[in-house]
Amino acid sequence: MIHEYALDPDVLNSWASNHRDYAEFIREYGLGTPRIISSFPRRKASKLRSYLMQFSPNEAQPLSAQRYTEMVQKIVESVIVRDVLENSPTDWAETAALENSRVPFGVILTSTDGLTGNSVKPTAIYDQNSIWSHPDQINVPRTNEGLITAFLNLVRLANSKIVIVDPFGWTDSAIRFIRLMLLAIKRNRVSGGFPSVTLFYKEKHGSGAGNGSPKAEYVRHRLLNDLKTDIPNLKLEVFELTEVEDGDVFHNRCILTELGGVMTGHGVSLSNDPSHTDEAILMKPGIYQKKWRQFVEANCYRVVSEAKG
Repeated sequence: MIHEYALDPDVLNSWASNHRDYAEFIREYGLGTPRIISSFPRRKASKLRSYLMQFSPNEAQPLSAQRYTEMVQKIVESVIVRDVLENSPTDWAETAALENSRVPFGVILTSTDGLTGNSVKPTAIYDQNSIWSHPDQINVPRTNEGLITAFLNLVRLANSKIVIVDPFGWTDSAIRFIRLMLLAIKRNRVSGGFPSVTLFYKEKHGSGAGNGSPKAEYVRHRLLNDLKTDIPNLKLEVFELTEVEDGDVFHNRCILTELGGVMTGHGVSLSNDPSHTDEAILMKPGIYQKKWRQFVEANCYRVVSEAKG
């Protein structure tokens, strides 16, 4: 539900001269949308900003220059970090085609005709069946394979942090899914290294013959058990939480990264029955920012047990 976009500076420059194009860019790209801009042809957001600003409209076009600067700032607020050779490209389109042959982009947005099979011109983005069009809500089978389709790009393209929030994230089926997802994204990275992973789940008290939730150290051990060889330097934190008086009810089921978030109705604890389905929804910016504050910046729940490393 998240897609990496290589954006031709010539296209961005042309949008700056038109208020409608500028407004559509602000609405349709960046955090909370399916379209996140790649750091290509640079490795860092700051370097991408410097690169793009070279193409800013000149001083004779102050309004266009202002729009261009605002669009560049929006891009670098949530950029997909891609490992590339940072030789200054003499021809953006030619260099993008070469990079695409190494590791394909989701979409290349360029004014160059027929650049690659996954490129599209700005004049064609609203055509019927355009590759530019992405749903922000999908229905998936409640199986490992089905749910991975909803989260794969979000976590595969993340560079710094993956946050998994699920009240029942400690169950056998949840642990199996998380392991499979992490192994899947290891094989499809666009940048080196591996983001840190944090799991938040809710304390559950046992009743009768039923068992309560295990402690965080046990859950972390189970997650790492089959991953040590495949992802030897994985940084994994696990937190068992409980609600606090007058606080929010812990009913969240989502995965967050620096690129956005996807919510599901039932979370990552799966029935693995293909006839069972779930809705996966891309978070709007306000909801995403609230969840990020709740779980990453200032935990709003009491920690019952934790395991780090």
